[in-house]
Amino acid sequence: MQNAVTRKTTDGKPAGGWLPSERVSLADAIKDYTLNAAFAGHREKNEGSLEVGKLADFIVISQDLFDVEPPRIGNTQVLLTVVGGRVAYKSEGF
Repeated sequence: MQNAVTRKTTDGKPAGGWLPSERVSLADAIKDYTLNAAFAGHREKNEGSLEVGKLADFIVISQDLFDVEPPRIGNTQVLLTVVGGRVAYKSEGF
């Protein structure tokens, strides 16, 4: 997500971003990794968004990505992963 939004490596290179005209908003990056990915795989009826009747695949993360500066998105930790409505991963302390 961080790289799509900043067009830089995790260490901030290149300074102006690689092909900065190809940056996407955080909202678009999230949609690309969720609903658009499901659509590309012809799975949008069962995956890609949280809706009644769809698989309950989601994560809980350590920070609100919309409240952090884009270069800090990569510091986000996954606290919980749910696949098909079942907990697949739970971090210590969550």
